[in-house]
Amino acid sequence: MKNIRNGIYAMLALLVFTGFTTFTQAPKFKKVPVSDSGCSIYIPGDPGPVDLSYSPDSSKVYTIETLDSTYNAYFHMGAIVVRLKNMTMKEDESEDMVISYLDYLKTAFNIKKAAGYGKGHTLTTHPTAKGVIDYWEDADGDQWAVKGWAAESTMFIMFIYGPKEFPNYNVQSVFFEGARFPGDK
Repeated sequence: MKNIRNGIYAMLALLVFTGFTTFTQAPKFKKVPVSDSGCSIYIPGDPGPVDLSYSPDSSKVYTIETLDSTYNAYFHMGAIVVRLKNMTMKEDESEDMVISYLDYLKTAFNIKKAAGYGKGHTLTTHPTAKGVIDYWEDADGDQWAVKGWAAESTMFIMFIYGPKEFPNYNVQSVFFEGARFPGDK
């Protein structure tokens, strides 16, 4: 009887420990404004300062990024937010705009392999937004997951990259769904 009771205690301890380690394996997200863009993202940790640059047509390009080590490796998580100057996309143009920008980034980031674009994604917080997802490998062997959103005059390119495939799909989904357009809650 004592051996059965000890076995039960050991099993309960294992279940509690397993549940605790699983629970602690998710980074804590917080809503962070993307400078003066009117946009925000849900991102883990404290991102560095937002970098502002301008595209050749004078559109504002904001870059925000943080480093996360929750999974025993360093993963970069961030977004490039483009506020288009003097242009509003029609809904049927949004996916094509994201794909064009992702094609540009593939060259800029020295991407050597790509899985291929997955289209047709929607964002519950912004019904007019259209999304595209892809998975890349760069020349250094880093693994990328990227998801772009576009609506009206704003485009988000959300990214996670690191030395291996990001190990938690649910956390990746929370991050990619955390884009907030101007006026979203």
